[in-house]
Amino acid sequence: MSNITGVSQSIGLIKSSYKKYVSFGEKAVSSDYRMLIQQYPNLEYLIHATQLPELKREIIEDYGPHGVMFNQQGRYKNAVDITITFKEIITGEAYKCLRDWVRNKRYLDVWIGLMGESSPESNEHNTLLCEDVWCELDATDLSNEDNTTLIKPSGLLHVNWHSWVDAVPHTLEWAGA
Repeated sequence: MSNITGVSQSIGLIKSSYKKYVSFGEKAVSSDYRMLIQQYPNLEYLIHATQLPELKREIIEDYGPHGVMFNQQGRYKNAVDITITFKEIITGEAYKCLRDWVRNKRYLDVWIGLMGESSPESNEHNTLLCEDVWCELDATDLSNEDNTTLIKPSGLLHVNWHSWVDAVPHTLEWAGA
């Protein structure tokens, strides 16, 4: 005999929870994004991976009597770094743009939005504009032993302002969708 008492089933509760979960709609998939570097439109299709920037404020720590602690919200963190990986093609299109970006100290505008096959337009809650962005590229691995790996330059985008909290909403759409 079991020692567990008070156990009961509630299939209705489980089904209700399931229905609520499904009612939110299609879930976002990490590959369903568009990242557009306004001044280099050809780079859009060579972006292999990136990130949505963090959304936070700095922490202000305060201590009171008896060592009690209180964390307060501080300044909005407008300058952030996000990782990015490109795919290079044999004509050197990615490095052509990246070399110009770095050599000429360009500050660019970068759009990021989530969108997929069912929703070819992003919405104001998952779209942002990153302004005054500059790029820093890491070394790229090459190898004689692996002739099936793509060349993928990667590095950081240093974002000086991202529009997560702007009052004006932003959206993106796929052209010709």
